[in-house]
Amino acid sequence: MGSNVGAALGVIGIIIGAGAIGFAFFVWNGQNTTNSDLKSDIDDLTDQLNNLTGPTNITGPTNMTAAFNNLTAEFNNLTTAFNNLTAEFNDLPRTIVVGSWEGLTRNMVANPSFAFTSHWLFEFQAGTHYNGYYINLLPTRTYLVTAGWYRIHLSTDLVELSPSHSYTIEIYKNGINEFILYSFVTTVAGDPTHFYVDSAAFIYSDGTDFIEISGESNGDDFKPETGGASSRFTIEYVAI
Repeated sequence: MGSNVGAALGVIGIIIGAGAIGFAFFVWNGQNTTNSDLKSDIDDLTDQLNNLTGPTNITGPTNMTAAFNNLTAEFNNLTTAFNNLTAEFNDLPRTIVVGSWEGLTRNMVANPSFAFTSHWLFEFQAGTHYNGYYINLLPTRTYLVTAGWYRIHLSTDLVELSPSHSYTIEIYKNGINEFILYSFVTTVAGDPTHFYVDSAAFIYSDGTDFIEISGESNGDDFKPETGGASSRFTIEYVAI
């Protein structure tokens, strides 16, 4: 469009210049015929100038600009949505693994309240690691020594199960049953003699609490499979 305007201004200059020359020639020569001829030429040039304005009415470039602006707006909206998603992701709680043990067994001697083949405590055997800043560990008891939320995850294969029995895995906090981590019932017949448990829960500690994990049935002698990847206990600290 700029080149069209420049061309138009150039033509206008030519017209003005031609008019001035015509006026001067008319005065000097004293004849109307020459001015009339120039007027006709100016009219022709004016018609050409009007024709030059045609391309400025073309809507194609205007439509392309609008489409580009719309595309830019969509891109900005997408960027904003991505930034919002990133902020929400950063605000999500993150967990720190503070203890992990491979190998669980049945313990009926550490606590007299859990000294039965049908109601006992999980003992954490030699573990991978644990962080003493967050937890302290006894064979069957875990002290949560830093205040905050903890994620408790237990996975184990329970073996020597019997038909028509109920089984529960429970978390005790400070010696009191806090909640059931997992429960199931075997049918009269057809069930295998083992059952794989994989469950997790969150529990809060004020820095002085301890937890114990128990296995209980309504009279059956059962236990966790000792060792192997199927028996695992993990504690994570929730960093908010």
